[in-house]
Amino acid sequence: MRKNHISDDSTAAIPIARHMLLETDDIDAAHAQVTEVFCPHKIDFSGRGRDLFFRQSFASMGSVALSYVRYGADVEIDAGEPGDWFMIHSTDQGQCAMQIGAHDVHATTGTDVVSSATTRLKMKWINNCGQLVLKIERAALEQHLRLMLHDDLRRPIEFVPDPTATNTSSYRRLIEFTASEAGQTESFFRSDLGSKHLENTLMTAVLTSFRHSYSERLETRGAQAAPRHVRLAEEFIRTHIEDPISVIEIAAAASVSVRTLFDGFKRFRGTTPMAYLKTIRLEAVRADCITAGPEASVTEIALKWGFTNLGRFADSYRKRYGELPSDTLRRRGK
Repeated sequence: MRKNHISDDSTAAIPIARHMLLETDDIDAAHAQVTEVFCPHKIDFSGRGRDLFFRQSFASMGSVALSYVRYGADVEIDAGEPGDWFMIHSTDQGQCAMQIGAHDVHATTGTDVVSSATTRLKMKWINNCGQLVLKIERAALEQHLRLMLHDDLRRPIEFVPDPTATNTSSYRRLIEFTASEAGQTESFFRSDLGSKHLENTLMTAVLTSFRHSYSERLETRGAQAAPRHVRLAEEFIRTHIEDPISVIEIAAAASVSVRTLFDGFKRFRGTTPMAYLKTIRLEAVRADCITAGPEASVTEIALKWGFTNLGRFADSYRKRYGELPSDTLRRRGK
């Protein structure tokens, strides 16, 4: 943790304080730290009200991360369009006047508000506002929604920023549990398996607790929910997407016979367990191709997600997306 000269103040109420990144009274240092964790932004600190006493803690879990931010002073922030991240802002003290796209939102203690990756975000933090912010990679949330829908997305995910929503209490309990666990020296999500389970649970909670452009489709699909053993199998497959798993292992994880597993997938998913695994691996490849760096190659990405027959892989990818993976990789960032 970096620490500049600051006035003495209580740290007991700071969530995930064990993972403190920075405490400072320097606005430039605070600006640089928030830029590194979230995104480039403009900040205006007039010096009125409380003196600046910035604190930020941070814990990462794969494609999701949790960060607590408090400035200790009134500040105005223009984050533009975050682009690569969705953020869920849980205010635990003070107030935050937020402009999210065309929506003007007044966040107060105990409210949870989602800002979308493709929507402009401006905020005014007042009265010593503090927020616990869950950030989720855009590609990861889109892939997770595709798996929940068993279908492609035809438009961006855009959330309705509504601090008065009444069905978010379960999300609040989950995020408070996550923050508590992140502050422990021993926690189940310090293991890769535990972290992956929590990552999936958080994304499911966000997509089912907050209204967005795909909520109605999710609710319609939920009315035709598959039995528990199919859902257990899907969760096992998602968690072990990079591993060389067999249908026998999938059936064992779901505590059913292979025949029962096949029957369940055929009836409720219209596919087979291994075809489902192939589909989500293709989705993972596509997400990586879209967000890959300049040095990435199709071969590297395909092998990462378990495709060893590159010719067959390229054909399957083309049939699903109407283009070769090399075409997707070539268009990244455009």
